[in-house]
Amino acid sequence: MIKLYGVSSCNKIRDAKVILESNKIEYQFINVKKNPIPENQLNEIIEQLGIKKVLNKQGLTYKKLGLNQMNLNDTQLMQWLLKEQGMIKRPLFENNDRYLIDSDEQTIIEFCN
Repeated sequence: MIKLYGVSSCNKIRDAKVILESNKIEYQFINVKKNPIPENQLNEIIEQLGIKKVLNKQGLTYKKLGLNQMNLNDTQLMQWLLKEQGMIKRPLFENNDRYLIDSDEQTIIEFCN
């Protein structure tokens, strides 16, 4: 089953749910603020996609924490991301231990099938 990670209030997550439901793709939604991704899994996601793809540097949390003012290496960014998972770019999909961050409907459908 497809897993969709994010936060309920995110418009990109709402759009992703519409794509999945309109294409009759079963999924499980995981709110990362209530059920954070474990460190080993987050490491795997970053290993597959790269920290630059996973970390949302445009988001409010990133800026509010002042991370844009710090010269952090990838390990330090990973530690912040582990604590503040609302900074994960969305939508994040998981399908059989593979991960995707994308909003394109066709890309999502192909990834999920």
